[in-house]
Amino acid sequence: MDAGLAGLIGALGGGLIGAAGASAAALIAFRGARYQVNRQTEATREQWLRQIRRDLYIGFITACRACFEHGRDTVNERSRQVDAAKVADWREAAKAVSVAYRALELEAPAPLVRLAGEVVKRNGPSFAVMEAAGAGADNTLSPEDLRQANLRNGEFYVLTAEFVEECRTSLHSEEPIHPQRWTPL
Repeated sequence: MDAGLAGLIGALGGGLIGAAGASAAALIAFRGARYQVNRQTEATREQWLRQIRRDLYIGFITACRACFEHGRDTVNERSRQVDAAKVADWREAAKAVSVAYRALELEAPAPLVRLAGEVVKRNGPSFAVMEAAGAGADNTLSPEDLRQANLRNGEFYVLTAEFVEECRTSLHSEEPIHPQRWTPL
């Protein structure tokens, strides 16, 4: 074999090996870049989802606190008198809690949705309070009805406080937030 031909074959072989190495390096670099883009996209989405959830939690908690205040202000403790206008306001505040809950159902994690559902079950005036505020009623609660109304509102307050703690834990957790129905591509 001629030296020139051997040099040409060697150069072609070296070129092919170099091209294969460059291709492999480019593929590795591409995969690394793709991995980085995926992580950044995931982090951005997680931050966005945390903000959405934070806003939903704030709306629900604000509605709960307003509902609690209406409940606290509706019944005069000494006279056991129920203010019918305040009962109507309390019922409206309870509806606002229910609306905020429906928004939570879409984005919040299942354990928080369950806890919020327990909060919603205890919001608003009891039947005895609504009955005392009704037309033709004397607007007075019995001592037992007053005790039950206060107990119900107290449970509502405690559950709301538990919900706040769970929200705080959820938002500040080190674990990644996973949307309810989102799958990565």
